[in-house]
Amino acid sequence: MIFNELIYYLFLAVAVFIFFSLPRTLRAWWLGFLGIVFYAYYAGSLVFLFLFEAVTIYFLSKTSRKNATIFVFLVSLCVCVLAYFKYRNTLLLGLFRSLGTVTDTEIPTLASFILPLGISFYTFEFIQYIVDFRKGEIAHPPFKDYLAFNIFFPTLVAGPIKRFQDFAPQLEAARFSYNNLNAGITRILIGAAKKVIIADSMNFWVQPLLQSKDAIASTGTAELWVALFAYSIKIYMDFSGYSDIAIGSAKLFGLTVPENFNAPYLRSNIAEFWRNWHISLTTWITRYVYIPLGGSRVRLRRVIFNVMVAMAVSGLWHGSRLHFLFWGLYHGALLAVYRIYRSRISPYLPNVDRPYAIALKPLSIAFTFVCVTIGWGLFVMPIENFVILVKRLFAISAIGS
Repeated sequence: MIFNELIYYLFLAVAVFIFFSLPRTLRAWWLGFLGIVFYAYYAGSLVFLFLFEAVTIYFLSKTSRKNATIFVFLVSLCVCVLAYFKYRNTLLLGLFRSLGTVTDTEIPTLASFILPLGISFYTFEFIQYIVDFRKGEIAHPPFKDYLAFNIFFPTLVAGPIKRFQDFAPQLEAARFSYNNLNAGITRILIGAAKKVIIADSMNFWVQPLLQSKDAIASTGTAELWVALFAYSIKIYMDFSGYSDIAIGSAKLFGLTVPENFNAPYLRSNIAEFWRNWHISLTTWITRYVYIPLGGSRVRLRRVIFNVMVAMAVSGLWHGSRLHFLFWGLYHGALLAVYRIYRSRISPYLPNVDRPYAIALKPLSIAFTFVCVTIGWGLFVMPIENFVILVKRLFAISAIGS
């Protein structure tokens, strides 16, 4: 990962020093230039794909406010580019396998198709800009501010997903301060420690999840539970560690980007978990998928449908393989069950006095954590492996034998 490389921190230090040495009117241009250099260094000629999308969106978005066809074209452009690069491999491999026209030795060649750096994140920021601009929440900005926003290198690779109207006003207002310097370095160190000391140390323990179906079937139940909990820790420390480094890097420029994690494993229900896990992604999906579908303003059956669609998008956003979709649907089902409980069952239950409520909360937290942890099995392994895993976890030997 880029944040593990020393060159990133050397690049960051030089970038911050020059940023505060420049007149405020040039700082946005400097950030845009840095982003292009950063992207070209890691992704080569794919920087031109990014610039093509960025320039097209910038100049056509002004027309899209009054022209629905242009608006649909811009959103479709973003979605199609993302779908082509992110899902091409999976679709082709599935097609070729079904036709029997590809051998196992040819699969790695197909799978080597390059995925543009940060495409999942910058595509969502493009769409966010297009939609908010059409709604009148954004005035047509100077190109320098627009470019600095879209290719801001600390958040380009792993988020958090920003909003233009929150980010751009900070560019010329940014001030150097030792408080920001201290806060930024501290946050970067915390993120690096999460990644290097904790997340990477889990690699040994999660290996049982990465085995073949036959190997999983012969692995002990206790070992698989340990592997799942280790992966639960690993993925949180990985994701939140990267977010910490990005947030800390932005702080060195005097810029604030969204928080992404807020103790999600300490939440007492699945809805609270998602309000505190990958917050910028959850907010994006809520604002641009769930609410346009009707959100919670419709009948319960439609609400559940909206939840399932939103979580399917979340799953597909994380990866192109089928197990990512099922991971999203798994969480959609958990959210649907919780919503049914809250609206159809909870109102009719007797009130629980405070001592019992306090005692029940740790159980709720533990239950939610276990449900989320089981779901990580779907996130990390193919569906057929996950089925074997669940059988082993719960000692189910008769089903499917």
